[in-house]
Amino acid sequence: MKKTLLAISLLGSFGVTFAQSSDVTVYGTVDAGISSIHGADPAGTITSMGSGQQSYSRLGFKGTEDLGNGLNAVFALEQGILLNTGNSGLTDGNSDPFNISNNGTFSSQAYVGLGGNFGLVKLGRQFSPLYETYGSIDPFVNGFAANINNFFGTNGSNFSNYERMSNAVVYETPNNLSGFKGSAAYGFGGVPGNSSAQSQVGASLSYLNGPLTVAYAYHQANNEAEVALPEASTDTFKTNFIGAAYDFGPVKAHVAFDQNEQGKTLKTQDYLVGLTVPFGANSVFADYTSKHDKLLDHADSDQFAIGYTYSLSKRTNLYAAYSYVKNQQEASIDTAVKGNTVETVQLGVRHSF
Repeated sequence: MKKTLLAISLLGSFGVTFAQSSDVTVYGTVDAGISSIHGADPAGTITSMGSGQQSYSRLGFKGTEDLGNGLNAVFALEQGILLNTGNSGLTDGNSDPFNISNNGTFSSQAYVGLGGNFGLVKLGRQFSPLYETYGSIDPFVNGFAANINNFFGTNGSNFSNYERMSNAVVYETPNNLSGFKGSAAYGFGGVPGNSSAQSQVGASLSYLNGPLTVAYAYHQANNEAEVALPEASTDTFKTNFIGAAYDFGPVKAHVAFDQNEQGKTLKTQDYLVGLTVPFGANSVFADYTSKHDKLLDHADSDQFAIGYTYSLSKRTNLYAAYSYVKNQQEASIDTAVKGNTVETVQLGVRHSF
């Protein structure tokens, strides 16, 4: 009740109104800490306060309305928050400062849709099927500097641009398909006279059966889509991802593979193996990730990473993470200098409500 009343008050401050029959909830995450990065900048080590290191800081509003006959209206408005400055924005564990589409009042998510026995259809800015699939396999759960996006799904910018899709229509299957779950997404490019230019297509299919998760995802970005950085290529970018996780009880194992292509200029493959070890209020997770450039010699990279969380309650935890990226002489993941080795340490606290 308190969350609903707070949501009503906050939404009213944004000039948003809704029917009394709507069920509206306010939610969020506040995550801040200290990071130290060595090898990323030729000027020296960067030590600073980071926001959203384990998981991005946000303030969100979500709601449903029962329309009868099993049909529901749904919506979500989610704003990323930079706790170190108080401004709006997103970091998603490893900052992507070039992605200007991540700056805005509700740049994290903003959609409306209809759900029922047929599944769920949503329209607006949303997570891509690829990014959602990453989170189900990644030992770092799309968080920290070592998160899977640092290697997987990249188009040369050394950080995935395809976590979210603007102008998107997304369909999600219902949850009663004998362990299978799928989604499909299309993002309109909006280019006059060319409906395919700067459009995006995504899809995923997962199988969940007890301790086993197997997942596949695909993403295609025509003409580099909405964030054509650092180079504005006219080639179509494609990535195929497959991963699996199995929970043995005391240890959970993770494996993943992807292949990325963009015309004749990019062809890479990524591999990941990892472990998660929970014990009491503690959790330790680690992985090894490797990128292989199939077109350029001496352009491979390897990453070794380990993280730790300690739960103070169901909603609050402390964390620490360390990652080590070794680049060959023509590779530059996490650094402005080709061939540099990059070490990152992150410490902080996260609270969800």
